[in-house]
Parts: sequence; structure tokens; C-alpha cells
Amino acid sequence: AERMDERLLAALAAYIDAHYEAEREVRRLHVDDLRTFAGPRSPSIDLFGAINGLLKKLEDSFSEHLLDLIERTGRKPSEIYTKAGVTKAHFSKIRTDKKYHPTKETALAFAIALHLSLDDAQDLLRRAGYALSHSSESDLIVEFFIVHRKYNVDQVNLCLAHYGHKPLTNRRESVDSA
Repeated sequence: AERMDERLLAALAAYIDAHYEAEREVRRLHVDDLRTFAGPRSPSIDLFGAINGLLKKLEDSFSEHLLDLIERTGRKPSEIYTKAGVTKAHFSKIRTDKKYHPTKETALAFAIALHLSLDDAQDLLRRAGYALSHSSESDLIVEFFIVHRKYNVDQVNLCLAHYGHKPLTNRRESVDSA
């Protein structure tokens, strides 16, 4: 059997120990245990137990968190998805599939439409598997609008187009920023 890299397993063990807060039924990993992990005997480490414990603590998905954010605004979902430039059919797909994975642009359009702070926008993006990067000109453009509280997707799209970048959404009509 192929042996696993002990340094990788030690780093994983340290991460799990630092972040895993469920009941401590799973043994802490020790370097001595790692030597037998990939051996012919049954594993002495319950890595799958540790991973399952982490999976039980998953945060809300992008769609679950988005719906919660919309509800907290007290505004109608149709107002938010319209401001984001998302169609009713697209929003219905987001609403019904808790594992829905948006494009980065769609997630950013909702961050703008919801008037999120930079931290809250980053959190929403993270739940979709993305982040704003200072090595991306288009990300900096969107970040500028969020930091300066200019929450109009059409204005963001115009600036993105000016710099030669793809828009957040394809909507053409203008919607006032609220």
C-alpha cells in the first residue's frame, strides 16, 4: 500500500485539532499513529470520524444564506433579484436548490443588490467558493462600489465594461440605487 506523507497528515491533524470542537471522541492524532496509518493493519486514526464531525458543522450554503439575508432586509425577494439583474426563473432555481453554485458575478450582483458591507459581501462570496482578489481588476472595481456604498448593479456593469470586463449581469434597463 502506498504510504501517505506524514507531514501532510500531521498538518491535517493539527488543523482538525485546532478547529474541531465537537465531542472529543475522536482521538487526537500523534506522529506515532501516523506511522501505522497507511500500513497493512486497519487504520489506528479515525480520520473519517474527524471529517464527518467537521461536515456536521457546515455553515449555511450560498443559497440558504442569501435567502436569510433577503429576509433580514424586510424587502421582497423580487425587489432584490430584480436589482441584482437576475431573472425570476434563475432566482427560483437558487431558492429551491440549497446546493446551488452561482457564478462569481451572480454572487457579487446579489451583494450589491443587498447593500452588503465589504465583510458581509466577502462572507457571501466565500459561501459560494469565491473571494474578492486584489490581483483582479474586475474584483477591485466591484470592491470600490461596495466600499463607497454605491449599490447600483447597472453602474458597476458600466464601469466593468469600460475597463473591458464582463458584466455582473446581462440586464440592460436602469434601476435606481436605493
